[in-house]
Formats: sequence, structure tokens, C-alpha cells
Amino acid sequence: MKTAIVIGGGIAGCSTAFALSKRNIQVTLIERHDKLAQEASGNPIAVLYPKLTSTPSLSNDLTLAGFQHSLSLLNNLPKNPKLFDACGLIQLAFNTREKTRQTLLLQQKIVLKMEYIDALQANNHAGCSLSGFDGIFLPEAAWVNPALWCEALTQDIEKHFSSEALQLQKASNGWQVQLADKNTLQADIVVICNANEVKQFSQYVSAKITSVRGQINFFAGNEQSKKLKTIVCSDHLISPAVAGLHSIGTTYAPDDSNPNMSEKDTHENLQALRKISTELIEGAKNVTGRVAWRSATLDYMPLAGQLLDEETLRKNPPRYNTNPANLPWLQGLYVNAGHGSKGMITAPICGELIANLATNSELNLSAKLTSKLNPSRFLLRELGLKQLSQTLYR
Repeated sequence: MKTAIVIGGGIAGCSTAFALSKRNIQVTLIERHDKLAQEASGNPIAVLYPKLTSTPSLSNDLTLAGFQHSLSLLNNLPKNPKLFDACGLIQLAFNTREKTRQTLLLQQKIVLKMEYIDALQANNHAGCSLSGFDGIFLPEAAWVNPALWCEALTQDIEKHFSSEALQLQKASNGWQVQLADKNTLQADIVVICNANEVKQFSQYVSAKITSVRGQINFFAGNEQSKKLKTIVCSDHLISPAVAGLHSIGTTYAPDDSNPNMSEKDTHENLQALRKISTELIEGAKNVTGRVAWRSATLDYMPLAGQLLDEETLRKNPPRYNTNPANLPWLQGLYVNAGHGSKGMITAPICGELIANLATNSELNLSAKLTSKLNPSRFLLRELGLKQLSQTLYR
């Protein structure tokens, strides 16, 4: 039986471990905290919202495929009303740019349930009075509890908590993972899923990834706000009351390392809520919150796939028309990271992609999209091999 080590216990790591385990690979998951989903995946709820660009793109292809895949995963887990709810989502056309985006989206033939709604219909869907904008309604959009999802995906997987991976070393048969406690684990396959820390490993110092601070706020609300039935978005969002709390957010601050709650960010979230509904803002008392860091990339696409040997590439750069099969691939070493604010949608389908690559199975995504996601693409571009980076899979 093949073996795999997955580094990181957020949604990227847990969904990758699940995908590998489905293929009869014996998986060990390493998490440096004492439980799963403690960092960017640690918010009490996350939103499954396939927000699309106004024109067709590979980003849209990934978002649409990932949204359907995540919903399928959730629907096939044992029923748990605390896990997720496809309550629907209203995206308000709150400014001219958003109105234009929605108009162009509705003109496209997109495989996604989506309908135009006027302001009155928005109020009816929401169950309370909103700000008077029209918009679009996505009935399949959902909230999910990330920690419960991670636990459900890894229920039958061996987990090592409070265990930090420090180094990776190629072994005669697979890879060795050196841990902070001086122990060493070995497996045929290793998948790096530790978000902003991917660059700690010498095999991936070229990772182009940025830490983005986000603050989300919570409040218990009042009798009126608890009538809210759907998620509502402007440039921020508010959720229905889940476990008694509404969530509002989220702020976006690249390279901000402040771990403490910010009054400025709380004000920003509350002002965004005021624009969504003056009725709902009245219930926002005793506001609390949480800070976490997303991992974002330069092109806003995840890092997902097999790594190339950076040292070999730099010493001997290939020609632009080299056959991708002849590139110095690091056999058995993969990455699933850099999902930004879309992790609940893009991380699970990228985990499935890695499982397909690791088992030489038919890819679940197009060759063009798979190439676009490859974690070594920025290195190839740096070496003047942009065209090659776009055709790694054919």
C-alpha cells in the first residue's frame, strides 16, 4: 500500500488527506496545533460563494468546479445541521461596478443556479429589510463550519497533533519529514498544505505567497436580525445567526502581522453592514471577533500540484519547447496552498487534483487549468519560460 504524509490540518490538508485516502493510500496528517483548523480555517463559519469574474476565465472554471465539488463532499457526509446549510446567498448590486459584473454574468451560459432579483425580492429572500439594491440570488450557496468539516474529512485518518514539520529530505524510497521533536516520518508521497509556511522547506523557497490579515466580527443580534435567512454580500458579508451568532466581514490587509483585534477593522465591518441593512445593524451589540491570515498568490490562483526541482532548474534551465515530461519533477512531492479567501471552494478540488496526479489517474481539471495551478509556475516564469509554464500538462 502506498503511503502519504500531509503537512497541515486546515481545509487544504484535510481535504487532500481525504482524497488520497479514498484511493487506498495510507495517510498520516501532521498538524502543529493541538487540533484541526486553528488558523485561516478556524473561523466558526465560512461561506461557499462562487464569486465569478464578469468574463470567462480559468479562475471561473476552477471556482465553478470547486463549488460543485465542495457541495458534493458536504452532501455525502453524515447529516449534521451544525456542519453546513445551503441557505442561499444574495449578492447586492451595491455600486456601478458590481451592477455591471452581474449584468455580464447573467448574459453568460454558466452552469450555476443564479437569478436576478429586485430589491423587494431581495428582502423576501433575506427575511428582513435590506438596503434597497437589486442583485443576484444563488440558492445553492452555503455556510459551513470549517472545523467540523475538517474533522469529518479526517475521521479515519491517522493524525499527529502538536507536531511541526521542519524539513523534507529525499529518501531512497519516497520522502522523510523531520519533526520539531527530532522524530522522522517517511512516506512515498508528501503534500505540503501549511499555507503561508510553505516557503520554510528548501524544496519550495521560490513560492510567491503573501500573508493577508483578515478580521471577522460576531454579534448575537436581536429578534429582528435573527429573521435573516440567507447570507447577504456587498463588498463584505453578513451570515444568518449560526450557533447564535451572526458573522460579518472580512477585512483584507496584506503583510499586516497584528494578531490583536483592531477597532478600525471592527468599524469597517460594521460600516459595511450598515450599507447592507440599517435594520440589521441595530442588532450589532457586544461585537467580538477573530483574526487570521489567508495565504494569497500574485495571480490569485492556488498553488496546487507537483513541484519541480528548483536547484536543478536554476543550474540548467530548459529550452522553452522542452517536453514537460523531461523536466526535473520532484517525484512524490506536492503542494496545496495559496487559496486566499476561496479556500473552502478551491482547496478540496485541488486536493482531488493532487490525488489524481499522485495515482496517475485521469485529471479532474483541464490540462490548461492544471498547468495554471502548478506550484512551480512562478519559478518557470522567472526563468523566462512563461509559455512552458502554461503547457505543463497536455
